[in-house]
Amino acid sequence: MSQVRAELLVDARTCLPKEATVSVVQVIGVDPGLVHTGVVELVFGIHSQNLLVKHGVVDGPDAAAVTRWVQQPRPTKPVVFVEAYRPRQHLSTDQRMLQAEHELRQGLGDATFLPNMGIKRIITRDLMELVDVWDFPTSTHHQDLRAAARIALLGMVKDTVMNGVLADVVGDHLGGQPWRVTHV
Repeated sequence: MSQVRAELLVDARTCLPKEATVSVVQVIGVDPGLVHTGVVELVFGIHSQNLLVKHGVVDGPDAAAVTRWVQQPRPTKPVVFVEAYRPRQHLSTDQRMLQAEHELRQGLGDATFLPNMGIKRIITRDLMELVDVWDFPTSTHHQDLRAAARIALLGMVKDTVMNGVLADVVGDHLGGQPWRVTHV
C-alpha cells in the first residue's frame, strides 16, 4: 500500500462538522469513449464500512443513455465526475469526442469534468485494488470501466469530505479492518 498517496488523504472524521450526519457518499465516474462509455458508481456506507460498486457500459458516446443511467432514482444524489476530453493532434476522432463531451455536459448538468493528466500517479493500481475496482467482469474496448472508476476516485481525492471517506477506507484497511466491497 506504499503506492497510495496517503499525503493526499485526510481523516473524514476530522473534516466533518460534529453535527454532520453523512452516512452515505455516492460517487459516479464516467469515461466517455467512441466504442464504449464506462460508468461506475461507488456507494460508501460510512458507518457500516460497506462499499457497493455498480457498473454499466454504454455503446459509444451516447450522452442520453449515460444521462439516463446517472439519473436513475437513488436514495441520495450522487456526485458525478466525468473524464474530460483533450484533443490530440487534430485526429479525426477529436470532433466526435468533443461533441460527445458537449452533449454530456448538457445532459449531466452539475457533473464535474476532470482532466486525466497524471491520474495514474495519484490513483494507483494499489488503491484501485484496495477498493476492488481494478478488474470488472464486463469487458470493454479500452478498460473503460477501470478508467471510469479511476476518475471517480480522483474526484473524491480532490474533494475535502470525500477525500476523508477514501482516507478512512485506506486507514481501516491498513488497520486490519477492511471495508466489505460488493459488486452488483
